[in-house]
Amino acid sequence: MGGYMQLQQVFCTAEEIAVYNDGVSTSYACGERQYEEICVKWSELLTDSIVMPAFGVSINDMTVQGKQKGVWVEFSFSKQLKVNELPFEKLLVEVRPEYKGFNVIRYNSDSGYFGRCFYIDLRENDMSSFYSFIREIC
Repeated sequence: MGGYMQLQQVFCTAEEIAVYNDGVSTSYACGERQYEEICVKWSELLTDSIVMPAFGVSINDMTVQGKQKGVWVEFSFSKQLKVNELPFEKLLVEVRPEYKGFNVIRYNSDSGYFGRCFYIDLRENDMSSFYSFIREIC
């Protein structure tokens, strides 16, 4: 993956997307209908979004515990990527209908969900329609 990629462009280059619904995981491989539908809805969500400096730092144990409740979406990549010099193998997002911005938690096999997050501001948008879609798909 040569060249510079913005965070918003990276998500749908994932090899697999996992959806966690109260701790139950369902995975979709690139090319599956649900994967493609998630990517379309995710791209719509990110229209006009901007990446902001993140205040959030993920602590692995807290994130693993957090994934047991609510709705989360995780994008897994075939190799380690970097955006803004921050490496990751997976990107995890908590999906809540009222969110107008959210942390994007990085995962690396050597440290888990640990370290600085990305933050995406949805501007005038919120996650409500994406949340409803994800609840329907799973």
